[in-house]
Amino acid sequence: MVSNGDNSFFQDYKNVLNSKANEESLANFAWWEPSHGRFSFGHPWKQYLKIGVLSRQCAYQIETLNGYINNQHQAPLEFRRKIQQACTKLSSESSKALKELASAIKNMTNPSSCDLHLQNSKTAVEELKIALEASMTVETDLLEVISAVTVASILINIIDCVENISESIHELSDQARFKTVKSNITPEKPQLFHCGSVKPVSDGGSGDHVVITVSPENGNPQGLMRSQQVEV
Repeated sequence: MVSNGDNSFFQDYKNVLNSKANEESLANFAWWEPSHGRFSFGHPWKQYLKIGVLSRQCAYQIETLNGYINNQHQAPLEFRRKIQQACTKLSSESSKALKELASAIKNMTNPSSCDLHLQNSKTAVEELKIALEASMTVETDLLEVISAVTVASILINIIDCVENISESIHELSDQARFKTVKSNITPEKPQLFHCGSVKPVSDGGSGDHVVITVSPENGNPQGLMRSQQVEV
């Protein structure tokens, strides 16, 4: 499931929990600043405060998750193995989505890059629900697995929080007219061959041969160019 790892990972979310007063103070100063750069008159500063509220709600969930992960009473190993893959995928994709959302605010770019990770997170939620249903049998002792089930439930709640944050940042992007960044990834074009020639040749023997030469499109040196003798 989620690795205990370094507790400093969770310390960052504790900082978010204490950010309300600082955010409100900064927003208040920003309202009185004259227009400059991309921060024009009427910039949606209140939307930043809304995002801050949603971020703290997410941080509360992660703080609770941390408490259960460090709990000494763990579910049986076999039960944890059955839901481990879905939990790991869910944690990874939600983390990537949050990272993309944070980058979108910092650079004032459209947050569409997080959409794929968010969709993958939702898929992982469905996989986790299926894994939980398959793991719960009539022989299952609920007291033994309650900690693992609770962790799974909190992870699902975190995805809901991330989705709410994403929606708010998309709203901010529209209101503040964040710039759209084109993807640097372009689909690879297949090699196309369209020209060639067939020439009869004589090698001094009794048989007739032809040479088929295939040239790459537009003279591309990376394309295939070779000759083949075929006896006819």
